[in-house]
Amino acid sequence: MRLKFSSLSGDRIAALLFLGVVLIYGWGGTQLTASLQGDVIGPAFFPRLLTALGILLGILLFVQGVPSAKKGKAEDEGSDITALVPAAMLLAYALVFETLGFLLATPLFLVIAFRYLGHPSWVGIAGYSTAVTAVVFGLFHYLLDIRLPLGPLARFFQG
Repeated sequence: MRLKFSSLSGDRIAALLFLGVVLIYGWGGTQLTASLQGDVIGPAFFPRLLTALGILLGILLFVQGVPSAKKGKAEDEGSDITALVPAAMLLAYALVFETLGFLLATPLFLVIAFRYLGHPSWVGIAGYSTAVTAVVFGLFHYLLDIRLPLGPLARFFQG
């Protein structure tokens, strides 16, 4: 397989941009220092882990990127809009996260995402969304003692 760098496809350009962002994030993670001497993992552990995974993913995306000329016409039609929908959903989630709180914003996001991804059953969507939200909230709120924004439901968790 021979790569032509003069005619990079959009997929490969996106992979290179992703790698650039991951490397900048990784560099920023190396600037974190531990505030406690007894901290075994340290604050730079997760940024390093995410950087390593991001580099692996970026390389895979670059290597597996298919030049646009080889894609079928059916895939090309509407693919620009289709690719932007998940990004728009994540942006909307981030914008309403503080206002609605985790317990309202997350299941709403998950319901929309599962439906967009083609899950056929509304009952299944509601069950999965509720279960994922409850497990993640339980992990953060009770096990890790990390307070997530509660929005209008904050009055039920005070005390």
